[in-house]
Amino acid sequence: MYLLNARTQQLEYFSDLPPYAILSHAWQSGEAHRFHEIGTPGVRKNPGYEKVEACCALALQDGLSHVWIDTCCADANCSAAFDEALNSSYTWFRQAQVCYVYLHDVDSRESPDQEGSAFRHCKWFSRAWTLQELLAPRNVYFFAKDWKKIGTKTGLANVISSVTGIHIDALMHPERIPCFSVATRMSWVKGRKSSKTEDKVYALMGLFGVRLPIEYGQGETDTFIKLQHEIMKITDDQSILAWRSAAGASSPNTSSLLADSPDCFAECGDIHRIPHDQWLEYCTKHFNPTANPRPGFSLTCRGLQAILPVRSRRPGVLDALLACTRGPGLWNGNKYVVNLDDADIGLRSSPGTHPRCASL
Repeated sequence: MYLLNARTQQLEYFSDLPPYAILSHAWQSGEAHRFHEIGTPGVRKNPGYEKVEACCALALQDGLSHVWIDTCCADANCSAAFDEALNSSYTWFRQAQVCYVYLHDVDSRESPDQEGSAFRHCKWFSRAWTLQELLAPRNVYFFAKDWKKIGTKTGLANVISSVTGIHIDALMHPERIPCFSVATRMSWVKGRKSSKTEDKVYALMGLFGVRLPIEYGQGETDTFIKLQHEIMKITDDQSILAWRSAAGASSPNTSSLLADSPDCFAECGDIHRIPHDQWLEYCTKHFNPTANPRPGFSLTCRGLQAILPVRSRRPGVLDALLACTRGPGLWNGNKYVVNLDDADIGLRSSPGTHPRCASL
């Protein structure tokens, strides 16, 4: 991994990483990857290089000798290196001692807490890559356009949660992020944009601990299907099937169990997975004493196979029940638990009956 020496502003390669700071920012006009220009006489004249100098100065003030900045440390001309950078970026942000967030469109004289503040509406919050850059690091400091500090992630957690829809626990306790359901984590990408459609999907990889080959040109849908396949290899969380067709979709996907866009999970922020033992007890009590719903999925050449309990809605229409539910989840020190007595159990319907219909 390449880091920029904060004193010399030269790139250095490390296999054993020293403590480092990392920069998150929204790119502005004229900014570009400068990996091969770092250290040359003219690099300081390029648009955006003042961010590099300011980031290095902050790191040195915090006792850190190195920084990672995407415009400097990622070699966009080498496909293998760039692929590794995108797949590893969540880990790199998580390992950083501190993440500096530079907001070029926020005035330090304005309170971020204020309703309608520039902070609440800044461009940074609309970026797809912001999701992991906000969640992965434990220490996140926000700076206004004059590089004056305006707050921290923990101090502004309530404001950030209201702006993004991200559960406040995910902001305050990054170690709990894997405990949120797949559907809930997917919902956190709603409203985000990227210059390349595939990046909206690639920005989710680290959130689920999966990797994908970086291929631009295949489109958001194909990339998102691949992401869901990878997620289903490592979890039996059935909330991945609890999506609804995205609002305004011109041609909703009604023939597949998998969503064709992260936007299909926009309203899934309060969905919790139900542990298998609790789910088995619930199905036995409410539906069939011999019910034996099985966790997990099988992806074959014929499609997706899942064994789910079903109930009849009306003649000819069956609902397949998913082991997930809406409602407030309470942290018990190990996981989020829900009360199933008043549960709104997730379901999938047979074709032609519901916006989420799919063939089982």
